[in-house]
This record gives sequence, structure tokens and C-alpha cells, in this order.
Amino acid sequence: MLKFIRGKGQQPSAERQRLQKDLFAYRKTAQHGFPHKPSALAYDPISKLMAIGTQTGAIKVFGQPGVELYAQHTLVNNTAAELNVQLLEWVYGTGRILSLTAANQLILWEPVGTTLVAIKTLPFDGKLKKVSSLCCSLNKDLLWIGTEGGNIYQFDLKSFTIREPVIYHDVVLEQVPPTYKLNPGAIESIRQLPNALNKLLIAYNRGLCVLWDLDTSSVERAFIAPGHGQSVGLYVNSTGTEFNWYHADGSYATWNISSGEPPQNVNYVPYGPDPCKSINRLFKGKRGANDVIVFSGGMPRSAYGDHNCISVHATDGEKVCLDFTSKVIDFFVTYKDEEAENLQVLIVLLEEELCAYDLSDPKVPSVKAPYLHSVHASAVTCNYLASQVTQEVYEKILLVGDQQDVDYSSIDWPITGGTLPEDPSDEDVPTGHEILLTGHEDGSVKFWDCTGVLLKPIYNFKTAPIFGNDQEHEHDQHQDPQEAEPIDEDEPPFRKAGLFDPYSDDPRLAVKKISLCPKTGQLIVGGTAGQIVIADFDGESAKTLKYSSMNLVSDRDGFVWKGHDQLNVRPNLLEENATPVGDNGVNITGVLQVLPPASITCMALAADWGLVSGGTAHGLVLFDFKNFVPVFHRCTLNPNDLTGAGEQLSRRKSFKKSLRESFRKLRKGRSTRTNPSNQVPTTLEARPVERQIEARSTNDDGLGSMVRCLLFAKTYITNVNITSPTLWSATNSSTVSVFLLHLPPAQTAATAVPPASGNVTPQAPRRISAQLAKEIQLKHRAPVVGISIFDQTGCPVEQLNAGENGSPPHRVLIASEEQFKVFSLPQLKPINKYKLTANEGARIRRIHFGSFSCRVSQELLQSLHGGGGGSPNKSITRSHGEEANTSSASGGNGSELYQEMALICLTNMGDIMVLSVPELKRQLNAAAVRREDINGISSLCFTNGGEALYMMSSSELQRIALATSKVVQPTGIVEVEPLETSDNESTLQANGEDEDETDDKEEDEAPAAAVTGTEPPIAKQRIAQTDERVPPTVNGINNNNSTNSPNRANETITSSIGDITVDSVRDHLNTTTTTLCSTTTEETVGRLSVLSTQTNQTITSVNMKDIPDFNMPNLMDLAPKCNTTETNTSSVVIKSIITNISHEKTNGESESVTTKTTTHEESQF
Repeated sequence: MLKFIRGKGQQPSAERQRLQKDLFAYRKTAQHGFPHKPSALAYDPISKLMAIGTQTGAIKVFGQPGVELYAQHTLVNNTAAELNVQLLEWVYGTGRILSLTAANQLILWEPVGTTLVAIKTLPFDGKLKKVSSLCCSLNKDLLWIGTEGGNIYQFDLKSFTIREPVIYHDVVLEQVPPTYKLNPGAIESIRQLPNALNKLLIAYNRGLCVLWDLDTSSVERAFIAPGHGQSVGLYVNSTGTEFNWYHADGSYATWNISSGEPPQNVNYVPYGPDPCKSINRLFKGKRGANDVIVFSGGMPRSAYGDHNCISVHATDGEKVCLDFTSKVIDFFVTYKDEEAENLQVLIVLLEEELCAYDLSDPKVPSVKAPYLHSVHASAVTCNYLASQVTQEVYEKILLVGDQQDVDYSSIDWPITGGTLPEDPSDEDVPTGHEILLTGHEDGSVKFWDCTGVLLKPIYNFKTAPIFGNDQEHEHDQHQDPQEAEPIDEDEPPFRKAGLFDPYSDDPRLAVKKISLCPKTGQLIVGGTAGQIVIADFDGESAKTLKYSSMNLVSDRDGFVWKGHDQLNVRPNLLEENATPVGDNGVNITGVLQVLPPASITCMALAADWGLVSGGTAHGLVLFDFKNFVPVFHRCTLNPNDLTGAGEQLSRRKSFKKSLRESFRKLRKGRSTRTNPSNQVPTTLEARPVERQIEARSTNDDGLGSMVRCLLFAKTYITNVNITSPTLWSATNSSTVSVFLLHLPPAQTAATAVPPASGNVTPQAPRRISAQLAKEIQLKHRAPVVGISIFDQTGCPVEQLNAGENGSPPHRVLIASEEQFKVFSLPQLKPINKYKLTANEGARIRRIHFGSFSCRVSQELLQSLHGGGGGSPNKSITRSHGEEANTSSASGGNGSELYQEMALICLTNMGDIMVLSVPELKRQLNAAAVRREDINGISSLCFTNGGEALYMMSSSELQRIALATSKVVQPTGIVEVEPLETSDNESTLQANGEDEDETDDKEEDEAPAAAVTGTEPPIAKQRIAQTDERVPPTVNGINNNNSTNSPNRANETITSSIGDITVDSVRDHLNTTTTTLCSTTTEETVGRLSVLSTQTNQTITSVNMKDIPDFNMPNLMDLAPKCNTTETNTSSVVIKSIITNISHEKTNGESESVTTKTTTHEESQF
């Protein structure tokens, strides 16, 4: 009982709670990789911006490297299919973009800070009003909307309303030559002539194209395709004198705008004469004196109809047909000089990747894009994050990776839009790099630099060339797909393009586990067939490949392996004078084969000791890769279960447990008889389900012998005075074994001995040996997912530098799927326990130790050390050094750097928890991954700085920040040209539930950007522009209070605050409690993202209880800018999001303020 009172009674002090808020904060920061299921592409040649829309409703805008903006469409009718982005159209040069969804909604997006916000929405009704094409005016004021009914609507972007006249198809037909007597069909393409802005070129579906004069509302000229072939689209040249018209039969022709006569080669089919598929997109330009046509599709239907191609045909006879492995969604080309149409780069959006090619070179070489890399070029089978990689190792990997990029073009990346803020503090950031290693199905390991916002591929390590036979390898080596001549003269000049290759020759090549030493660069790769490849980046000494095998079941006579065979190393690689395999600068020193060839389930690497350990379903091996000799192996199979594929046959339970279970059954039966309605829970049912104290009848994984985790550590295992090298292993059945390693003196890395017993030096044998020192059997027999040994400060010993032992005493944390348990070393006495499954029903999937730091005032430090209850004093380290990458907690000159190590864990529910060590008290709990996303949960990996990465789709990575001091997110912004309108108030359209989406977004995001310090420069222009419409204010306060808000009951904010200054808002923004229940929750998320608040589905929660003073004159720059925004002396209201405020003054009086939101009719047509 005393233990219960002592454990539960103490609550964290106020100082500790303040420190928690300054140390820990969850947020989703950046997204890496390639968007999932892309559906639309758009390019703004003026702003140099590219936008991609997806089938899931996401929009991503990319400019120069570092400029990334995200947006998400919201559901209208609660069907996921309506989110599909079908068309994207830039408002050229303004930074705004229009999107058309499958729900037939037109949405105008505007960049605010580092996000896109929907500022206006226009829904279309009726089948004939299904939008088929969009064209934005070069004057940035109009949008022409073509429908499947054949009509064109003129849409005013300033007022967001339809403007007369409408170009009806029957009016057009009246002015077309009588030879054309068809219904023209849907509008396929609309183009404004660059040399005559009052004229439109309109292509209909059924072989009709007209030149429309906007001034006279008449057809100036009609163009009729012979045979009335189905039209697909138009390309108009930069001078507006000619256009290319391409069709669904694979033909295209160049027409003169000044003449309606068809050209001589009007039926030219590039890949004819056989029937061909449709040309889907076409561009034209110049390469020197030659004209170049770039088009997608057009392949012969019968022979090559399944190919996904983009062809580049020049008039000098140079033809290249880029053959991709995934579907072409869309593409565009960039020009060095828009007027001269000199081609620069071809950028292709495919279903699974983004590719770029240099069109200025006749050979059309590839261009390496700075972002949007396809992580899943081969299916990802495992992830590993090497944190704090040294600069020396990083440069070695870069040097090797540069050799793989020699075939890429050196042309500059053409998409350079947006601006990056100048951040001089980047020079002082520590040089540790974060490198993500992805293992793939084809046996390759890709190195990605994820230190910053950009996920940069730096090296691709391949293990497949090591295995197989020599004949297959020579055949693959001599076959160059780029130089292969067409077998048939009529065959298109195919060239294999793109990196996406989902097929693997051998499933046994798949990588299962990876380990990289961040200080030495030693690389270990474990595969599906029990192979462990050992490599390093010391390029000076190339060594001959060595091979060794270790049999785990050599002493089990009855064991029969029924799985796949092992992979065979190519025999010629094992010869003495064999050419080293691998790239220059990489040494693949050897291959260790574990028998039986089951999949590698875990690995551990001790590069300083020259040791690697691997675990499978049958046991573990320890191998000396420096001398290339086995050290020992241990079989974990139960002798009674030689198949290793099921639960142990015999499970003995103690007499005490049997009695306990018998009494519980009796008690449960008695309570059921006395209470037939079962209204009162029994003693057993009232307790949480604590499976920890019961032996499992069947193992959850069905394989109790599987080794789940391995750890090398130098710790106190024999006595309290000297550290010894150890190997820790744990299995699915909660058996933890500790092996004492005897290393030669040269490999001990200076065995640390305290001065008191400095004369005691163990005699190390010449060869490495190991012996079982201790063994722990956890009672609940849950699979162990992680082991970590940490010192008194909470720092894991594996993160210490060589030769350091940390502050004694050491403790070991053993994390099973159901609980954390801390033991003392070397006694292995239990110290603390945290039962996760029993209390919360979740299971532990992954653990990691992270460093969290912030700046705190000296007074807070003294109160924490002086006797602040419940603060984990043993897990903190104080540092007085000035570092630029720490967040300021107090901002004063007397602040100090406070650092704390904490345990981060991921559960099977997708939640991430941060626990203090060794107290195991929860500091943070966040729902990070959807519980249904099994791949996301299994792929998540942590960094040492409190960040995490996980696969949010098969091709995309989501980045998470748990620490306030380390946040990596896009900082680039896009300047927005203001909407030049004076009647914005009268023309703004709002309608019921769409009001939040259609309200003018500019006024409410400008103050939000000012609070966080990320206000774009153009925001000041917007403030100046809209000041004329602000009602009279006193001290920046609008007194026009009203109660006419239509959404007043849905949107409330409650806060208890005193006086606030701008600095205190910035420092304590994460401490306010806000609740937003809006019908357009995703837009609310976007609007509040600049405030750095946390929004989950429909609730945003922030706490503002600790803010001491509120000083309104300091918030005059946040004053609202229109009559729909209300504030009073102690609150700030943001238009169209917050409509009701209730708070308490400092004297305890309650005051309520309601704001007015203007309502308008929605435009319907």
C-alpha cells in the first residue's frame, strides 16, 4: 500500500510542467518522397512553380529546393472518390492555384506561410456542367471553364462569380461552315493567344477548333480536322501564329492560325501506319535550328499499346522514345527563353515517380531532381535511421555516391520559384547528419540524407551482384538497354527510362535488417535467406571477398529445414585475384551465411570490437568480421520442438499459479450464480487484463525461439568496479541472455577501470570468446522488442564515444510488447516497471532514447534542483555552452541550456509516448500514425534528436518532431500578388457549410503569420490594401459587437488569460486551449497551421493558462482588417474561424463576446 501511495500520489510540480511544455511538443513537420497516387500536374512558367494533385485530395507545390507547400481537400459528400484532383491551373505569376475535384468543385488556393489555404470555392451542378478543361487569362483576372456540354463560362477571379457572356456551343455552330454538321462534343482545350489576348482558340472533342473573338463574341475562323477525328488538345506557340492540334488516333498537325486551310500532312501519325493510341499531351520547341516535338502516347495499338512512352522527335532525324515502367500522368517542358522557345528540361509525372530529362542535349540524358524521389523504386522491405553520422563518414558515402551520378546531365534545375529565408544560424548547427537507409526487395540498400527538408539520395548499395552464378551476371552485364538497337526497323526507338522497377529476380535477396556505424561507416546488411553482407567505406584497401557459414542446428540431429535454399556467392568472386565487387570506395569484405537459411530477424554491430551478431528464428550467431572467424552460436530452439515453427510442446506451471487460477474460476462462477444479470462486475473483471502475470498458452508470434533483439554494450556485468564488453539477446518468449565477451587487448578500446581498482586488469585471451554470464526469464513471456543500457544521466551507453562509460551506476531497460522493466546492474534487481498493455491495451512496437533540450531561466533550474517534486533529476545534464539549434525557453540573457534524455516508444495503436528515465513517467502522448496503417507503424524509426520518420504510403515518408529544439520543416515561402478588387465585400460568395472555405482568407492569415514570425512580405501589402475597410477601432479594438454569426454554436474558443505580450504569445503559444468544431475541418487545420497549433481531426487544443500579462497595445499589428472580425481588451478573434469567445478577467468577472460573420449567397449556374 505504501508503494502504491508513493508511486501514485506524487504529481509533477508546476516547474516540471512548465519544463515539459518547453521540452516536448508533437507536430507533423515535413513530407519526403513521392506523392501517393498522383492525378494532376501544373507548371507556372512565370513564378517557376510546379504543383501536383493526387487522388486522395492532396496538393503539393514545389519551387526551388526547400520551398514546399502542402494542402488537403475536404470531403463534401463523405465519399473518398470525390477528393480526386482532376485538373490544376495556375493563376500565372500570382502564386495562387485553382483545383478541380471529382466532386466538380473549383477551389482557389493561396499560399500562406508554408501551407496552402483554400480561400474560395465554387461548386458546379448538373451533368452538362461537368468541367472538362480550364484556361487562366494571362491578365490574371479571368478563368475560362470548358464543360462536357460544350459550353465555356467566363469566371471572374476577383469576384469569384460567373461573368457574361457564356460561349454556348450552339452559337458557335451557327458560325461554323455548313460542312460540319456534328454536335461538337466536350471542350477539350482552351488557349488564349499570347499575341492577341482578346482571342481564344477552342478545341472541341469531335474535330472542330474555332478562333473566338471575345470583343465581338463571334467565331473569327474555324478549323475542321479531316475525318472529324476525336480531338485531344492544343499547343499554341509563343508568338501566337500557329498551333499544334493532336488527336486520339495518334496523329498531330501544325496549323496556321491566319489560315483555316488544313496543312498538307494533316493526318501525320508518327508511329503509323498501324492504328495507334491517343496522343495525350504535346509540346513543341527548338533545339538550336531544329524543331523538336515532345508528345506522350501515340504508340501502335496492337504491338506496343501497353508501353508508357514519351517521344522526343527532332527535325534532324534524332528520335528518342522514353519507355517508362509506370503510367504517364502528365508532363511539361521548360524553355530557356519563352519567346524563342529554346527547350530546356522535360519533366514527367508518372504514377510511381518523377523523371526529368535534358532536352538541350540530342541524347536526352536524365536530370537528377532535387526532390520527389521515388523511395519505392523497388519495394521497401525495411528502414533504418543512422543518427548523428560523423562528417568524415558522410563525405565518404557522398564520394562513392557521386560516381553513380556521372551519367546525369549537369543542367540546372529549372523550377526555382519561391524564396528561402536567410538563416545564418545554420552554420553553427552540429555536423551530425541523419541518414535514412532503406532496404529493398531487390537486395539494394539506398542511402538518403534526411538531415534537412530535402530527402536527397546519396548512394545505392547493391548486394545482388554478389550472388548467383557467373553466366547470369555476365549476360546482364553485357546487355545495355540504352545502346540496344531496335530489332525491327519499324519499332519505336525505345529507351528504358525511369528508376521504378517493382520486380525482383529472387525474393531471397530482400533486405530485412540494416546496421550502419555512424562513427566508422561499417555497414552490415541482413537478408531473407540468412545472408549477412559486411562492407565498409574505406576505399584505400580493396580486399578479396571472403565467405563463411555458421550452422545453428548442427547439434540437433532431428531438425529438418523445409524452407528456401541459401543464396550462393558467385564462385569467381572468392578467388584470390578476383576483382573486388562493388563501387569504387566501397569494400564488400565478406558474406556470412547463417544456417538454416531463415530470414535475419535482428542484428547488432560493434565496429570498434570488429563484431557482428545476427539473430534468426532458430538462434543467434556472433562473428568476428575483422579476423573473419566465427566466435560462437547459440540455438534457441526447444529440444522438444525441432521444427521451430510452433509453440513449445511442454509448458509447466507452478502449483501456486494453478491454485490462483482455480480460486479465480470458483469466485467468478459464484458471483455469476448470485448475480444472474451480471450488472455488478466481478473482482476479476474489474481489474485490468494483466497478462503479465500469466504464462501464455500460445505465443502471439507462434515462434518463441525467434531472437527479437541484440545489443552490444560495455557495462557492469561482473562487478560494480569494472565494465566488460557484453552481448545481450532476447527472444519471443521473454528469455534475455547476457554473454560476457573476452576481447584481445587491441580490441577492448581501453577497458575502463576506476582509479580505486586501477591495478586490476583482466587478462584477455588472444582470440575473441564469449560465455553466458546471466539469463533473465520474464514471467509474462511476451516478446522482447528492445533492450537498452543507460547510465545515471539516462544516456544510452551505445551513444557514448569510444572509451567512455558514462556516469555509474548503469541500468538496463528491457521492453517487451507489454511492459517496460528497469533492472540495476550488475545485480539485475528490478527497479521500476511500466505496464502498458495491462493499463492501456496497447502493445509496444519500437523504443529509442532521444535527447531533448531547451533554454530555461536560472530561477527555474534552481527550483527544479532545489526540491521540485517529481522532476527526474537523474535524467538531465546541464550545459552552459551556447548552441544555435536549441529553442529558447525564457529568452533572457540569464538562460541556460537544459538537456534531458528520455525514452520514446511507439505502440501498435500508432501512438508515440515519451517517458522519463529511469522513473518511466509519461511526458508526452501523441497519436502519430493511424492505427489501421500497419505499414506506417512497422516502418517508423526514431532519431537521437527526438524526431521520427515513417512511411505514410508506399512511396511517401512523413516526418514527426517530438522535441521543441529540433524541428525540420519547410521554411520557403511563395510571395502572393494581392487580389486587386475594391468590391470584395459585395462579391464574396458564402453559402451554408461552405462558408469557411469561401471566406476571404487573406485577412485572417496575415495576423497568424505575424504571430509566428513567418509573415510573407506580401502580407504587409494586403494589410495596407484592406485597411480602408476596417471599422473604427480604439487601441486596435473593434467595438462593433454583434450576435448574428451563423456558426456561433459550432465554433467556440475558451481561454483563461491575463495580460499577453507579443513575446509571451510567441513563447507560450503551445499552452492555449482552443476548440474548433468546424464543418470544414481540414481547412481549419490549414488556417491554424501557421500558428503552430496541434489539430487532430476536428479538435485543436492549446493551453494558455501560464501567460502572465496581456498588453493590448503590443498587439496592434494583429488588429483585424474587416468588419467580420471582433476583439476586445483581452482577446483576439480570427475571422471565419472563431465566432464566439468566453473568458474570465483577472478579477474573476466573466465576459462573453460574440462576433459577426457576413453571409452571402453562393453563385449557382
